[in-house]
Amino acid sequence: MFADLPTLRRGFAFALYWLAAGAIAFAGGPRWVTGPPYFSTAGIPVVWYTNQPLYFTDQGDLSSYVNHAAADAIVAAAANVWNVPTSSLVLGYGGSLDEDVSGANVYPGPNGLVFPADVQSSNYQAKQIAVIYDTDGSVTDMLLGSGASDPSGCRQNAVTESVDSIVPAGYIQHALLILNGRCTGPAPEQQLQMQYQLMRAFGRVLGLGWSQVNDDVFTGSPQPTYQEALNWPIMHPIDIICGPYTYQCLPQPFTLRPDDLSALGMLYFIPQNQAPPGKTDTLYLAHQISGTVVFPTGQGMQGVNVVVRRWHQYRTAAESWQTVSAVSGALFKGAAGNPVTSASASAAGSSGTSNLAYEGFYEAFRIPMFDGNWDSDILDTEPINPLYTGEYAVGPYIASQVQPSGANFELFTDIMRSYQVAARVVLVPASAANSCNTSADGTEAAPAAIATQGWWTGTLCAYGHAGWSSLNVKANRSLTIEVTAQDEKGFATTAKAMPVIGVWNATDPLKSLPTVASAPTAFNGSAYAATALTVQSSQPSQLRISIADQRGDGRPDFAYQSRVLYADSVSPASVSAEGGVVTIAGMGFRAGNVVTVDGVAATVTSWTATSIVATVPSARALGFSVAATADLTVTDPSTRGTTTMTGALNYAAPQPSLNLVTAPSGTVFAGDTASVAFAVRTLGADGVSPIANQSVSFTANGGAVKFGACGESACTVTTDATGLASTTVTALEAGSITISAASSMGTQAASFTVLTRVQTVTPVLPVLYIAANATVPWTSQVDVSDNSASTAGVLVNWQSTAGAIFFSPAQSNADSQGMAETQATVGPLAAGGQATASACAWTNVCAAFAAQAVDPADWRIEVVSGAGQSIGYDGVLAPIVLRVTDTTGDPIAGAVVEIHQSLDAWQGPCPARGRCPVPPSQSAQISSAVSDINGLITLVPLQLAGVAEVTDLVAATGTQGFVSLSLQKQP
Repeated sequence: MFADLPTLRRGFAFALYWLAAGAIAFAGGPRWVTGPPYFSTAGIPVVWYTNQPLYFTDQGDLSSYVNHAAADAIVAAAANVWNVPTSSLVLGYGGSLDEDVSGANVYPGPNGLVFPADVQSSNYQAKQIAVIYDTDGSVTDMLLGSGASDPSGCRQNAVTESVDSIVPAGYIQHALLILNGRCTGPAPEQQLQMQYQLMRAFGRVLGLGWSQVNDDVFTGSPQPTYQEALNWPIMHPIDIICGPYTYQCLPQPFTLRPDDLSALGMLYFIPQNQAPPGKTDTLYLAHQISGTVVFPTGQGMQGVNVVVRRWHQYRTAAESWQTVSAVSGALFKGAAGNPVTSASASAAGSSGTSNLAYEGFYEAFRIPMFDGNWDSDILDTEPINPLYTGEYAVGPYIASQVQPSGANFELFTDIMRSYQVAARVVLVPASAANSCNTSADGTEAAPAAIATQGWWTGTLCAYGHAGWSSLNVKANRSLTIEVTAQDEKGFATTAKAMPVIGVWNATDPLKSLPTVASAPTAFNGSAYAATALTVQSSQPSQLRISIADQRGDGRPDFAYQSRVLYADSVSPASVSAEGGVVTIAGMGFRAGNVVTVDGVAATVTSWTATSIVATVPSARALGFSVAATADLTVTDPSTRGTTTMTGALNYAAPQPSLNLVTAPSGTVFAGDTASVAFAVRTLGADGVSPIANQSVSFTANGGAVKFGACGESACTVTTDATGLASTTVTALEAGSITISAASSMGTQAASFTVLTRVQTVTPVLPVLYIAANATVPWTSQVDVSDNSASTAGVLVNWQSTAGAIFFSPAQSNADSQGMAETQATVGPLAAGGQATASACAWTNVCAAFAAQAVDPADWRIEVVSGAGQSIGYDGVLAPIVLRVTDTTGDPIAGAVVEIHQSLDAWQGPCPARGRCPVPPSQSAQISSAVSDINGLITLVPLQLAGVAEVTDLVAATGTQGFVSLSLQKQP
């Protein structure tokens, strides 16, 4: 029986069903499985018609390095690998072919290559497997294409296998093995590589499919262990490359693995107690597990790799490597056809049964046991590597592997004994897609109407299910149908459904192939995971649209999003020759869609799913000189989907026109003539031919201008031979101006703004206060500005207008910031006296400034910084900054400040009784300083380094300015 291991149960659900142990079951992994219409049976692996097929070798040498005998030895070694005790197959040597097969006796025919008679499939009863020694590669080149035999391609083309006869009864009758002699050489490793590739080719012609076990040996992630490499099947799909010879990448490269033996035993089974001499029962010291992988809905989940890890009864843990595999649905249809494409009638296209009981069925056919009475097994599920497709496909899916739905699954089996067959172990992966509602999909006979928005979602669930929709289309329309495959979470993916699209007329017979259009191959669209189909309709039509899986598959995880991009009508349908605004009605639109008219872009202003508003170009832009109709196309740049309404937009005949050539714009300053003339041109209806001698009236509104053509505020100008009428425009006053040019052919207008020019010169310091009778140097500065242009380089003239103020130089230029400066000397001035000056730019734009002498009685002095300092004896007193001002706080330049400093030793605290001690005087200093242009002086306090002391400071200026302060350096 089976039991779930508690530590392995999290995240999945399971159920166990028991059937009779003797029920017929088949493992996953055969290369072909019988099924209709080619085969007469269904769900049976294709095997040789005899379990003792013989191979026959070419009479010639394989190459100059490998003679006939050596070549036969290579073939014998490769073939004998498949003769194992647990399989009824006996692959033997039958002798030689009748000739040396070469390019001299093989030639192309209408149905492929024509070989000598004894090599042909019709001779299968006498010679089942023909082994051809293609000495010079000519046969390989004929079969695979010129150059295929080149030694550079030996990893792929050293051995070519071809099973060229499989009969409807489900048996292989004949096969070819072609050995490319150009892939041999002087190195023994070259012949061993040939033997290795031939061994794998024998497995294929015997009917074995590729297998995935311990796939990290191939992917390299995670790093594979030795045991994983030792259990990597010989029938792995793609070799790994670790050097010049791939056989060297495997331990024991010429020994079948348990998974190979399982597949071989399934194809060539020996029942219990029926082993012939030299053979043993297939399930002796082995057992078998089969079951189904299903969705929560109960539908089988095809294409899941189920692998087995063994757990010996005497060991504390299971093996970390995989031993045997089976692919769910291996006996089921891998490609059954769909409504868009007919089902293949070939043997390969007929592979698999349509019996839904086998859709998720898997079978690990032969699981070898350890020494002992019983083993346990752990079943794991995993996806098949997406690289394993086409000729390297593992399992039933050939064109593309399908990612399993839900989480990977683990199940622990309890006791398995020799010959035991455990049937119907059901695996239900957690979080797998769990719903299948197709009620809105319509049917072929009654398709559902497409949503008015043009967008809808669906699921191709239930095997063989297809979605059917209907759409009414007007005549002379094209549309694009887009289908994007999605996973269960709504993300685009190529690992689920492979959508194909077919379109019929509604009146077409049911069950017929598409008559209007089809996209028979999935993912042909420009967008990721999208299939696209563009459909043309020349007559009003009702279309029947089908969406199906390319393989004919259908599962709960085959979600899709569909869209029909269709422009149905345009309103208005007629526009003037100048174009205009139109609204396009349809479906499937979205932001970013582009509209073109006869290939010329329109300007789109808004989008919804069902409408687009756009301004269409003029008839002239389309090259029309008469009334005409145009095609209107909507394109989605992200998917390249298009829809076209042919001849849907009518243009009126173009008329002669007045066209704007140039015009003033932006800002013009009053008094200036605009840099661009106002010019128009009259053209004929063809938009090219100029019309001369036409009167054009120029006028202005909103402000005063002067037109240079006549010197007035309004002018009439006659067009010249090129159809041109032009005039300059001079702005006279500020305002918003609209100028117009009018003629019998139309009107053109332009607007611009007129501003008044503002030029200024502004002093940085308008008034300088200085000490009476002092002489002060002064850097005089002005800011030169112009709202119409940069003032860099503008010349400024400096001039004294009264009193003692002198400039050197008397002219300077504004810098890049618009600042101009010069050096001035001011004074001496008597108390209350004043000197004035000016700085002028552009001759008459001036700034005035002055120097004012202040009486000493009005001088005041204040501390700016450095007062109240009290620091340690080892510190340094900071400089003192003082400012001289007048009584209103204006700084005074040129004032003399007398400074008295005395330095006394530090005075300790006074005693409780008696007088305080008088500290000894250490030093004294008298100095003076003159205030700068900002009225400031800076002085350094008198001090001794590293001594506790007190600095007393007195500063006096004028007759009233006085300040004192005391600074301490404490012990």
